Amino acid sequence: MCIFTHIAAGAFVGALAPAPFLAPVFGLGSHIALDIIPHYDFERMWLEIMFGCIVVAVLVIGGTRVLAIWLGALFAILPDLENLLWKLSVISDEQKIFPGHVGIVPHGRKAGIMNLLGQFGASAIVVVYLIRGYS
Repeated sequence: MCIFTHIAAGAFVGALAPAPFLAPVFGLGSHIALDIIPHYDFERMWLEIMFGCIVVAVLVIGGTRVLAIWLGALFAILPDLENLLWKLSVISDEQKIFPGHVGIVPHGRKAGIMNLLGQFGASAIVVVYLIRGYS
């Protein structure tokens, strides 16, 4: 999934966590669950980062201040730091450790660009929900 989708989903499951210390576990779990689903990923990392920053900015501007939401979002995108380092040739494919990136957990097949519309829509719904319910 795209970074912005991981941020939105991680924030959402963080909000659902029964205690803030569980939000990171929920966020990482959401990353795994979303990566199993067939999806579209941007080829250009700068687009991923830009849309991820937009989601974070909207949550900040919207006044979302619940720690569990931010922990869930942070830990949901943390695995993709590994992908960024790999794309920048800082680490090799063999140095990846996240289960979805090394084949321990199957990665969803590539979906067409129309999948991106679903990711945008679902992320927008989640962001509006979080701003309205947790600000």
